[in-house]
Amino acid sequence: MKKKVLVIDDELDLCALIRLVFMRENFVVDCAYNLKEASTKLPAHPDIVLLDNNLPDGLGIEYYGAHAKAFEDCHIVMMSADGSEKTKAMARKAGITEFIQKPFTMQKMKDIMDKNR
Repeated sequence: MKKKVLVIDDELDLCALIRLVFMRENFVVDCAYNLKEASTKLPAHPDIVLLDNNLPDGLGIEYYGAHAKAFEDCHIVMMSADGSEKTKAMARKAGITEFIQKPFTMQKMKDIMDKNR
């Protein structure tokens, strides 16, 4: 069975690129461009969630903290241009174990795929 990925990011080009890379590797990929839309897609139980921190309708870290139950069986990867120790610590405190700083290479995405096959 194909693994499901949900990308939550407001950067349309980045979402399209991630979708293309994961689909080529036989993953099913869906995108949400804000947190409200993500709420409608989480019930599909994705295996991997790539979660941006700065979204138009809130912070990914805060959203995750408030909706942790919805992410229960997902591998969560926080993506953010803010790679400060403060932001990384906030993500860890919320329970997010993987953090990648934007911009990142597609090799980073492939590493995530390999860990989640």
